[in-house]
Amino acid sequence: MLADADENYAWRVILVATICLVTSVVMVGLRGYVRRKILRNLGLDDWFLLAGLVVYIVCIGLCLGSIRYGLSRHVHTTTLPERSEFLKIMWVTSVMYGALIMMLKITFLLQYRRVFPLPIFQRLCDASLVFIVIWATAATLGSLLNCPPIKSNWDPLRYKDCKERLRFWYAMGVLHVVSDAAIFAMPLPLLQTLTLPRLQKGVLMGIFSLGFFTCAISIIRLTTLRSSTMSDDPTWAMQNTVLWSTVEVACAIICVCIPTLRPLLRLCTGWQKHSNDITELTPTPRLEEEDGKSAETNINGVRI
Repeated sequence: MLADADENYAWRVILVATICLVTSVVMVGLRGYVRRKILRNLGLDDWFLLAGLVVYIVCIGLCLGSIRYGLSRHVHTTTLPERSEFLKIMWVTSVMYGALIMMLKITFLLQYRRVFPLPIFQRLCDASLVFIVIWATAATLGSLLNCPPIKSNWDPLRYKDCKERLRFWYAMGVLHVVSDAAIFAMPLPLLQTLTLPRLQKGVLMGIFSLGFFTCAISIIRLTTLRSSTMSDDPTWAMQNTVLWSTVEVACAIICVCIPTLRPLLRLCTGWQKHSNDITELTPTPRLEEEDGKSAETNINGVRI
């Protein structure tokens, strides 16, 4: 029992956070280099991604700081003031999480608008943007206000009394996963219409489908919420939510960056010499417009 009481997996949190943070910074840096130095064409999606990265760095810093107050240790090895500080940090990061996820979803949608200049598709992106902003606003306000008074969120003696917290997190989490799946599926029908060899089309659809891996991680994260909220050992139980949230965001950042790195890959490998480069997409598929008329629409598929 003493051995169990002394369990401390802070090293695991530090390792995962470091790997995810370094990978995310590198990917955003490479994307920024391509967009700013090679293409000289920074877009609004790049700025939203950069803002999201900044929030992600702050969240990871807070989570690493919470190790000092008990994260990854059993609660009976901590003092009441430590538990209060720990819960306060977790509450702040949960509020920031909604804003962070909103920025990443907006990045995906703005990137779609730039890559696929089809009016119908862009209107769909606009509607999705409105939904995401409403969802994120509700998530942020709910995190702030669903357990009044606010200070009860970091009161170790009252934390479990708020039953609405878990219901709210589940509701927001399900909407998060469903909206992610919808966003990642949006470009697939357009890619399916491209007049490309099967291998090239398959690679493209694979690249744009990488986001579904993030959905899987989000679902795993959902399964950790009950123990994080209802456990008598929150400093121990919350480590799984922290770990999966960290991995989830890193995967989303990687997925939104990969499609933009084509020019860097070509620069490094000399692929520009090959006329059949799989990412040279300037097909003209026939797509139906709102009025039912068929129109030739040039989709510059990787208009990075």
